[in-house]
Amino acid sequence: MNQFVWSRQFGEARVTVISEGGGWWPLERALEDVPADECRRWVKVNDREQIWITFNLVHVALPHASLLLDTGFGEYDPTDPAKPLVSVHDIRLTPGRDAGLASIGVAPEDITHVLVSHMHGDHIVGATRVVDGRRVPSFPNARYVVMEAEWASAPEWHQRADAINAQKEALLAANRVDLVAGEREIVAGVSFIPAPGESPGHAIVRLATGDGIVYYLGDLFHQPAEFTHLDWIPRYRDRAALIASRERLLPRFVAESAWLIPAHHDFPCIGRVEPDGQGYRWVAARG
Repeated sequence: MNQFVWSRQFGEARVTVISEGGGWWPLERALEDVPADECRRWVKVNDREQIWITFNLVHVALPHASLLLDTGFGEYDPTDPAKPLVSVHDIRLTPGRDAGLASIGVAPEDITHVLVSHMHGDHIVGATRVVDGRRVPSFPNARYVVMEAEWASAPEWHQRADAINAQKEALLAANRVDLVAGEREIVAGVSFIPAPGESPGHAIVRLATGDGIVYYLGDLFHQPAEFTHLDWIPRYRDRAALIASRERLLPRFVAESAWLIPAHHDFPCIGRVEPDGQGYRWVAARG
């Protein structure tokens, strides 16, 4: 595989992580109220008080479905007012989502389901594109699945309302949206699970493969250090709800010996979590 696409077969499921790039995130936004000196013990911080964050999404190929987990930025078009980048600096982009999908033989028309973990810009603005002056779904044959609570609450006040609303309006106009509440199996072996805190309706995805369990975590965790420090969270999040989601789900991950894919860890961002004393620690996969 190339440097921005990673794939592995799990039973009948081919799981592919695609990196859209990375950038430097201000520490005061990335880890709210955590002293810089304490952060440096766990996180690489540059001389501008910033940490590196990457942007990744996942494709799951099954015999009966082709699923994209989050849309990312999509094919970034600086002329499109609904395609903003986020509050990071010195962004370095890869060839992108569609190039990554093409490298594994997947065209936009092949996608059957898009599962949106949450409607923050870096996870949703790739949902649509402008064609002949009209905004349309980027994946014309897909059902876009979102938690009801997320759809109702988006955009949050700290997000670009014009960008998020442009996605919602185009998807509704095309009648491509499925709203769900509670844990739900979307297709055989693939479940959508509420995990609020990053946003009101944030969700994660569980994939039962017959060769182990794989979770796409979205933004349940941003940094490996957060598996140890469950109260380390970015600014503008619901602290109590996010900590509760982490505390509820971590024992499940451990009990299932699950593979985990957080959206913002260093590419290819797959690993496991292990108990460590009274807490947990992230163990990145090798190779």
